[in-house]
Amino acid sequence: MNLSGVINQLISLFLMMLMGFLVAKAGIVSPEFRKKLSTFTLNTAAPCIIISSVLESDSQPSSMINAVLMGVVFFALMLLFAKLLTALMRSPKHQRGLDQLMLIFTNVGFMGIPVVQSVYGPTGVALLSMFILIFNIIFFSYGVLLISSSAKFNWGSLKNACIFAALAGLVFGITGIRLPAPVESTLASVGAMNTPLAMMVIGASVAHSDLRTAMTNPRMYRICLVSMFIMPLLILAVVRFLPIDPMLAGISVLMAGMPIAGNCAMLSDIYTPDDMTASHCVMVSTLLSGVSLPLICALIAALL
Repeated sequence: MNLSGVINQLISLFLMMLMGFLVAKAGIVSPEFRKKLSTFTLNTAAPCIIISSVLESDSQPSSMINAVLMGVVFFALMLLFAKLLTALMRSPKHQRGLDQLMLIFTNVGFMGIPVVQSVYGPTGVALLSMFILIFNIIFFSYGVLLISSSAKFNWGSLKNACIFAALAGLVFGITGIRLPAPVESTLASVGAMNTPLAMMVIGASVAHSDLRTAMTNPRMYRICLVSMFIMPLLILAVVRFLPIDPMLAGISVLMAGMPIAGNCAMLSDIYTPDDMTASHCVMVSTLLSGVSLPLICALIAALL
């Protein structure tokens, strides 16, 4: 298990956020441009990395199907635990949707891929790609419903680029169909922009917010501590007793312990632009992951 790889990835993400912070402070990125950049990233780079990650894997269809099933179980558990924990934390009703969103959806793509690769190698990344597919289907349906003001489910929320990319990736993963080399190369190149763009948007969001207020906000620390420590321990307690591949179990625990997804900050930027809590939680949870991820890796090595 290469812990130095995990630490190097964390440092890289922080530097990307710092760049976004600096360009926003310099006036190069305005709040209006930042919001457009969030929408751009979610509708271009993110779909490309979803499809590209599946096309680059070489796992057997049966393994991919098992990973899909485990992905469904994983997110069902995350939804359940998030609902219970926000009730136990007595989150105010108007904050509960965003709190649940941040507890459910972790950084499975931006940080998940390099971290899993450092721990489990290419096979782990192939299995993780199926988790990413389920993540996007649930994030852009149930996740949008959690944070939007609509009281009814809007089927239109499923009509977005990431959902279509997730479904296409699922087909490619199961059937083994490949695309022409120039198309795959283009998807990989555009998808490679996803992480830096997302992290720079988060850094810019922080620059446009009141940091002093954020760092004294008990809600942020409460969510980050529950997300980074309680959630992975709960998932570990469950997967230890499931009849699944130890690698799938380990990936599940690692994904539960990832920092809060940058997508949460970008979605909040679109639906609740006046609430900077998500951006601050992404920043603080990424910082905490420098401590939590090595501990989680050690637990996985000892118990799974």
